[in-house]
Amino acid sequence: MKEEIRKILLEGGACAVGFAKAAEVDPGEWELFEEWLSRGRHAGMEYMRNHPQIRRDPRLLLEGANSIISIAFNYRGDTAPNSPVASYALGDDYHDVLRDLLNRCLNSFPTDAGYRICIDSAPILERYWARKAGVGFIGDNGALIVPGAGSMVFLAEIVTTLPLVPDREWIRRCGSCGACRRACPTGALTFSGNSIDCNRCLSYLTIEHRGDWNDPVHIEALSSAATRGMTPLFGCDRCLAVCPHNAGKVRARTVPALAPRKEILAITPSDILSMEKSDFSATFRHSPIKRGRFDGLHRNALNMIK
Repeated sequence: MKEEIRKILLEGGACAVGFAKAAEVDPGEWELFEEWLSRGRHAGMEYMRNHPQIRRDPRLLLEGANSIISIAFNYRGDTAPNSPVASYALGDDYHDVLRDLLNRCLNSFPTDAGYRICIDSAPILERYWARKAGVGFIGDNGALIVPGAGSMVFLAEIVTTLPLVPDREWIRRCGSCGACRRACPTGALTFSGNSIDCNRCLSYLTIEHRGDWNDPVHIEALSSAATRGMTPLFGCDRCLAVCPHNAGKVRARTVPALAPRKEILAITPSDILSMEKSDFSATFRHSPIKRGRFDGLHRNALNMIK
């Protein structure tokens, strides 16, 4: 049954599928997560503090949960796009695309059982469970690296009541090349722990942060010589682009709806500044860019043309 489920998901467009026993997060891993929060490295993402009991024990997401199926989907294409928008946000909203895809896969699963699909928004440690399920290992930039597919992937989980045999978890590390740390212009990756200081991360600052950049740390990060005139419009791919696990012959995107939309691929700061809110809503309908909101994209575009 497990291999039949894996086959269905791979044929549906996943690049990797793994299985883990549903249980509490290992104490050491949970301590690292709590330390990350206590140091304020989640920046303004206070939702990361929500539902700690569920985040620590995903069995609380579904009554009778026995297993967690971790699934990775490529979003990178054969060539790197030349865009001020992070690659993951160039296509349709992955939340909707992957939920529809996984619901169709569930209809083909070989048995009736309890299932809950989690895509990004549920309180679950996605990369931890992907590693436990043998999907990949966590890199120095905090991204999950899928062998043969790289780290430009979306993750999703299916929490299920099925008692499936776990796969062997990944215990390797990404190595010590340091490429991601050197490429980060703001110093968001200068500490240990396979994690990231979101206060300095261009992805956080251009997507999640609301309002002006008034914090001294934000101002320092955005005004450094390395970032001046290079702040992206939405998100940042630098630590991913230089990763050797994303180089060479890496499996490319197989879900068509995740391909870049021409109108987004061609977007410029001037286009954003000329938009009204109605134009913004129409252009980015069913796009993850809507998470940055009109005011946030306008702020980013102004900063790019300074």
